[in-house]
Amino acid sequence: MVLGTAGAGLGLVAVYRHDLDVFGRVPPVYPLILLVGIPLAAAAAGWVLAGREPSAIARRLRQ
Repeated sequence: MVLGTAGAGLGLVAVYRHDLDVFGRVPPVYPLILLVGIPLAAAAAGWVLAGREPSAIARRLRQ
């Protein structure tokens, strides 16, 4: 989670390396929202898209 956010931040710094003043105007709450919001959105998407196990996997074989 933290590693991915740090990677995204480094990517933005690489893109805006000629105009780093852009980052001076970012309120500190926005990166915190992203740090919490991205994993929550991923968990919600996984929960919605997970579905059920296929019946062939869920059944036990009779012996």
